[in-house]
Amino acid sequence: MNNAKVVIKYGGHAMDKPELCTAFATDLAQLSSQDMGFVVVHGGGPQISALLARLNIESRFENGLRVTDEATMEAVEMVLCGQVNKAVVASFAAHGVRAAGISGRDGNLLRAVVKNPALGLVGEVETVDAALPLCLLQAGFVPVVAPVASGPEGQALNINADTAAGALAGALAADYFVLISDVPGVLDAEGRLIPALTRTEIDKLRAEGVITGGMIPKVESCLHALDAGCQRALILDGRAPSSLRRYLLDDAPLGTVVVG
Repeated sequence: MNNAKVVIKYGGHAMDKPELCTAFATDLAQLSSQDMGFVVVHGGGPQISALLARLNIESRFENGLRVTDEATMEAVEMVLCGQVNKAVVASFAAHGVRAAGISGRDGNLLRAVVKNPALGLVGEVETVDAALPLCLLQAGFVPVVAPVASGPEGQALNINADTAAGALAGALAADYFVLISDVPGVLDAEGRLIPALTRTEIDKLRAEGVITGGMIPKVESCLHALDAGCQRALILDGRAPSSLRRYLLDDAPLGTVVVG
């Protein structure tokens, strides 16, 4: 476990509910003191939707991804890189975590291209330059990353936070990639937790309409991270206090483990 690198996608109630946010930050401080390096990629969907509603801009989604026109992209970047990123850093710092906020545009961390024009300014990550987060890790910081990337012409592109975190986990060859979610993990057609999933099983469940919506980028990001060199990928229930600490330290059988 010493010197293990852990990439976490942080979002949902674990980020929004004060008591869960406090528990997560406290656990992160404890884990960081045990020679484990953490990179946190945060979401911000509810905050983005709230700002868009105030601006009378409709929120639309396709397969769990936000359709992003230019006006929406401006709001996305303001919320993710400003409001949410700094709030997460402040929350972590208040509980003893040496956190440093960056975006995917800093240091060319995330470079992306638009592959589905129907989604607008939504990018798919093509390259990851992990030099900046590695520098921060080596200096004892926890990089907190806003999932906005730079496009071919330098324009801002919206990146699904699950996808961004998976790409970073692969580039860092992380020991663990953990997606903090608002569900126990991947559920079967009867609503029961599936402890482990293979690529073949994921394809079958998608074809059957069991894995849909926002769970699609989650399982895809796990597979991409594993393909790129990450060791283990897990979808974990962030509503359960200390689930991350229990998984990493006690090897508790939590969530859904995705295997390549």
